[in-house]
Amino acid sequence: MFSLDASSIDKSLPVPVGAQLHGLLNYMLSFGDIPYGTKLQSVRQLATELGIAPMTVAHVYQQLRDAGLIEMRQGSGAFVAERPHTGKQQSSPAEALRTDIEILLGKAERLGVPTMTLVSMINAQSQLRKPKAGLSIVFVAIYEGPGQDYIDEMRPVFSSDDRISLVTLDDIRVDPKARAACLEADLVLTFLSRQAEIREVIPDANILALRFIPSARTRQTLAGLDPRAHVVAITHLPDYIAVMKPSVREYAPHISDIKVTWSSSPDLEEMIAASDAVVFATGADHIAGMVRPGIACFEYRHAPDPGSVENQLIPCLNKLRQGKISNTETEIP
Repeated sequence: MFSLDASSIDKSLPVPVGAQLHGLLNYMLSFGDIPYGTKLQSVRQLATELGIAPMTVAHVYQQLRDAGLIEMRQGSGAFVAERPHTGKQQSSPAEALRTDIEILLGKAERLGVPTMTLVSMINAQSQLRKPKAGLSIVFVAIYEGPGQDYIDEMRPVFSSDDRISLVTLDDIRVDPKARAACLEADLVLTFLSRQAEIREVIPDANILALRFIPSARTRQTLAGLDPRAHVVAITHLPDYIAVMKPSVREYAPHISDIKVTWSSSPDLEEMIAASDAVVFATGADHIAGMVRPGIACFEYRHAPDPGSVENQLIPCLNKLRQGKISNTETEIP
């Protein structure tokens, strides 16, 4: 994950430095792999390093605290907050079964049982166990198309009995039915960077905020750009314009010429025309139609973090299923 320095804030942009700093820190805390408890720079130290007013930094820290991304400790400063639904577990649930699996494989080998036969036996036995409890899950996305893609990427961890639906953040703000669906669901999934906004709208919902990371394809495409390329990075949200340059540079450190803008900027067409490669954030898909043939153009797409899925989502789903099964057994006369 990129780091903050004096070049992170661009005072020539028509976006307040406070909004830029908030976007940068929100992105780093939501998408970066910063461990719980990591101490952040003091207000005065960060203000000095970035060349902005301490009051601006203090206000951004307060916003991040209210969003649950950092915690302020009296007399000690700001620290990365612990994520909801996460423990301090050092190894994944799957890792804890590794030894048992090795023992079972060894026993099957000694008995002459082929591995595929063993797998079939395990699958058959699992069907004889208690029935899986289907869950009602709602994914709150920013944009419908990418949101459906994210659901598809996570689908292998869901049960065939699960009912998964999609709503957007705009939906739950204006549509009572969308809010009701979230409140009735067993689990509401969303992005770590958006959990504060969603909790404001549906505070009583069972929300699990997952970490997302740049997709493998995004990382590979950025790494493959020509070092001589003039790159323009475009975001749909002005507040996150400061994030685009360090996000691109993180995976394309060999590129020296990276300019940033947003999708409704008056000089957008001019900047695209002067570029050799165009990178646009999710939500700015129409940019692709403005790029002349032969110019590299691709989306900076994120994907669910496998670690977050394994260490947060799967245990949460298992706990909810077990609770449903227990409740069902209790109700049986």
